[in-house]
Amino acid sequence: MSGCSDSAASGLSVKERAAIEAAVKETASNHLNSRDATTALGYYEPDATVASNGCLYPSFAAFAAEIEEFYAELREIHRADWDDVRVDVLSTDSAVFTARFRWSSTDAKGLRTDLEGVWTAVFVRGDERWRIRARHESFAPSLD
Repeated sequence: MSGCSDSAASGLSVKERAAIEAAVKETASNHLNSRDATTALGYYEPDATVASNGCLYPSFAAFAAEIEEFYAELREIHRADWDDVRVDVLSTDSAVFTARFRWSSTDAKGLRTDLEGVWTAVFVRGDERWRIRARHESFAPSLD
């Protein structure tokens, strides 16, 4: 098999590709640094497909409920970084973002959580905004 075709994006100039890559990276960074559920969920399409550690959420509403609960307890973000970022431009209005992440926070009970993992998202552009259409994250195993 030859893999995925790059035909839809092949007509883009180097400058157009770079602009799309930069916009998707900025959107992903803003999402990772969200401080509340409304902001974080605002980066998704209303019916986005979401999976975590190989488990598919039954609906976007189920994912949103979990995110709202998480952010309700969030008190401080210590670290929110992407590493090894790759953006594959599919077309003028779609791209795939893949990266490793490191994220550390403290919740309302004072419990600090340090996370690492990998994250992949399909971004689509509509109304001049980039949003996540589908995403999967996998966390590194805890060493505790």
